[in-house]
Amino acid sequence: MTAASALPRQDRFDANPGPMPFTVRASQKVHGGLAVGAALVALGFAASGSTSPTGILRWIVAAAFAVLAVVCARVLTVGEMLVADDVGIRLRIGHEWVGTRWEDIEEVTVLQRRHPLDDGRIAVHLQDPGPILGALPSSTRKTTDANRRLTGSSLAIPFGLTARPSNGEVVQALHMLADARCPVREQL
Repeated sequence: MTAASALPRQDRFDANPGPMPFTVRASQKVHGGLAVGAALVALGFAASGSTSPTGILRWIVAAAFAVLAVVCARVLTVGEMLVADDVGIRLRIGHEWVGTRWEDIEEVTVLQRRHPLDDGRIAVHLQDPGPILGALPSSTRKTTDANRRLTGSSLAIPFGLTARPSNGEVVQALHMLADARCPVREQL
């Protein structure tokens, strides 16, 4: 037995390390803070609600903040929103995963964050989006259609304030994984 073989598998030296997978996850701090804040505001409005017209309006506002708290708390349970590795890219759109190989991607564009309160965006432009998007459920297709109208690509996710990339150098990390199979460009 050698000293290297006595180490646990994850501590052994890999002679040919490939690029690390790149992920984008929802920001736990931002969504957790929003969930707690919205829940507290909902409780405040609910405590002051009554049967008067103004009190009923307070109940409606309390219900709206309670819904916001539940949505933000639900985001805390979501894992990765995007996973890129040496095979391709997989994006979570709603409850569905949409994946494609690097060879089927026309280009990936990255819009960097412009200021601290702005989110950047990673958009995946497919060579032939028809078969992939056509196989999605109608609720997911509605989301991809809205994405296309807002960002120019059906497959796009934000990163920055609301979502955190695993590597701060987004363009370079994706470029290393694409390995000249598709261009990765920074949108200005």
